[in-house]
Amino acid sequence: MIRRILLVTAAAAAVVLVPSVAMAADYNAPGYSSSVSDSTPAVGHPITVTVNGGLANAGKMITLVITSDNSTMSLTRRANANGVVKFTFKLSAAGTYQVEAKNAAGALVSSQTLSVSSQNASAFPPAGGGNKGGMHPNTGFDGLPLALGGGVLVLAGTGAVVVAKRRRSA
Repeated sequence: MIRRILLVTAAAAAVVLVPSVAMAADYNAPGYSSSVSDSTPAVGHPITVTVNGGLANAGKMITLVITSDNSTMSLTRRANANGVVKFTFKLSAAGTYQVEAKNAAGALVSSQTLSVSSQNASAFPPAGGGNKGGMHPNTGFDGLPLALGGGVLVLAGTGAVVVAKRRRSA
């Protein structure tokens, strides 16, 4: 009986954790954190990538490598006294870009993915809020399919337990 409980618990943990691992596209090395001002900018919009390596990173050089299918761009800056370095740049073509920050030894310390749209910058709501042209920002994701899938799995598991219990008592 305990073995079955452990197997069901392990299977439930696997079902819960696998999507979390699959959605973790961005990477930060231990001791580092990073942020992007906008991970879905329009062509020509300024993008700021901030890498924080703490005091251990103070004064050290960090290189930002931005790659797409047909181009590569590299920027190098020295971290400030707090170990923070900021890179600001613009991208001139739509597409998906991989942004990687590397330390002086060339080791990867941060990785981000940008999806640049060809939409005209004037179509975006004005900075500081507001609603230009009836557009509303689309943030987050629709969690309903995920919740329904979880509910189906709970019902299937409950049914399996009931059937197993009835077989045992018969």
